[in-house]
Amino acid sequence: MAHEIDELDLDMIKEPEDLAVIPPSERAGPCGNACVFCYIPQNPPEVLREHGGRVGTTRHDTLNDPDLERRIETARDRYPDLRLRVVDTAGNVGLDGERLESLAAAGLDELQLSLHTTNPRTRVRLMRNPEADRVIELLPRFEEVGIDLIADLVLTPGYNLRELPETCRRLEEAGARQVRVFPVGGTRLARGFRFPTEEELRWMWETARELDRELDLEVVPAPTIRALLGEPACEPPELPEPDVETYLVVGELAAPIFEPAVRDLEKVELVVVENRVFGGVIGASSLLTAKDVLREVRRVEPRSDCPLLILPDAMFGPDGRTLDGMLREELIGRLAALGFTVITCRTPEEVARVLAAPAPW
Repeated sequence: MAHEIDELDLDMIKEPEDLAVIPPSERAGPCGNACVFCYIPQNPPEVLREHGGRVGTTRHDTLNDPDLERRIETARDRYPDLRLRVVDTAGNVGLDGERLESLAAAGLDELQLSLHTTNPRTRVRLMRNPEADRVIELLPRFEEVGIDLIADLVLTPGYNLRELPETCRRLEEAGARQVRVFPVGGTRLARGFRFPTEEELRWMWETARELDRELDLEVVPAPTIRALLGEPACEPPELPEPDVETYLVVGELAAPIFEPAVRDLEKVELVVVENRVFGGVIGASSLLTAKDVLREVRRVEPRSDCPLLILPDAMFGPDGRTLDGMLREELIGRLAALGFTVITCRTPEEVARVLAAPAPW
């Protein structure tokens, strides 16, 4: 119905401890958009085949759910002390004032909206929907009904990148609580847009930080911007020296976080996995595939018998499968056949606890 989260669940941005999110429903209808950066057409054919032609959620609209108010009311009864959030993944173009009032009456505290820009023409172009500009006129209503607005901006060169300052100023005027700034991402199959250059990524980061200081509005640049620049997206965790030889599997974006943490550890080695299945700028550990992990782990030359191998738990979906369709048990079995003892961890803190614990785990 709702679940408490950590910063790995939403955008790598640290969330308050008293937050619960109402997850999307299978009854949510289609979004009606064809955004230029939509991830669904960018999935490789082999991945789509493994998932019956779909990966995760299809082009759905989180708010296009006839049961949403009832689910919010149930969550409010069950979690009276938590703030309730709905994360809109489709830049909702069907939202109106009456629906906002209904959501507020049900007990919703905040709505995270895929907004991208406050320029009507740009939003229509970016989302390829002639009605995508309607929600912009609705922005002041959030404050009026008592719902905090968190605006997501996926900055895409040639579309909304340079509109960042004006968009944030207009959101401040509308009473928004927070803006989250993301660089557009995509796989090797991305078409119709380009990825930001290094110069554009640095401009994003510096401009967002400057706007955060200047405006009466929280402007948060996503840690993925720094990660794409090859810098640590957050502070390196403190990891202890383990008793056994250990290999830590990470995606390319997580590598700068863990490299300083393992630099002085004699028995820990990073296995940085290049995502060749998706390609493009896909480097998150949560998007690793079994095929890519197996390729990199086979290159490892252990110095002892049965060393420990730590996998990112986020690479397995709710069904226990990787994005290329392999079950958790099968992947662990294949890695065990290579001579490893395999454990999955979700957070850097969990990795530290495993390294500190005596074997067996």
